[in-house]
Amino acid sequence: MSKGNSGLFHETLGTTHINSSQKDTSYADRGVDIPEHIKQTLSKLKSKGDIVTGSRDSFSMKDVSVMSKETGVEFAKVTIGDKTYLVRGDKNGAVVPEALMKKMAKRGGTLDFHSHPHDNDCVPSRADREMVKRLKSKTGQSTSQIVTPNGRTVTFNEHGVISTGIVPNLIDESLKQAYLDLWR
Repeated sequence: MSKGNSGLFHETLGTTHINSSQKDTSYADRGVDIPEHIKQTLSKLKSKGDIVTGSRDSFSMKDVSVMSKETGVEFAKVTIGDKTYLVRGDKNGAVVPEALMKKMAKRGGTLDFHSHPHDNDCVPSRADREMVKRLKSKTGQSTSQIVTPNGRTVTFNEHGVISTGIVPNLIDESLKQAYLDLWR
């Protein structure tokens, strides 16, 4: 998330570039087909600020990891009640619109996670940590997560990283198998 007019977000929230970070090659550029449901979602998220909605279980971390890999931009997933919102950002962040932020604060919604667009870039930025601090004061939410295009995850709070993990990415496994088949 980046600079917005929200009472919760005053600073840029998003990518902490690693020195060796560069745009990762998309699956399409490597000739790997992405799942149809992800293609359909991306067709509705063409520009920064575009939002799609779905049920509570829509837009998994794995899906968003693939979307960031494919586009090179950040996404943010917000859940309010039984409805989920996926917001497209750019390479530096994603902005949760003011109206959605007000709804989140009023109804106890959560910022489930956001993506960073570079492999292994799962360090929460200062602004990421500030965002969680503000969410804690407005909604009670004290942690959030980041996912990267290669499936690395981190759970963090206002002080920094709490835990790390990985989201298995079936496309990466398919690609690994294709390389093995090619070079065996």
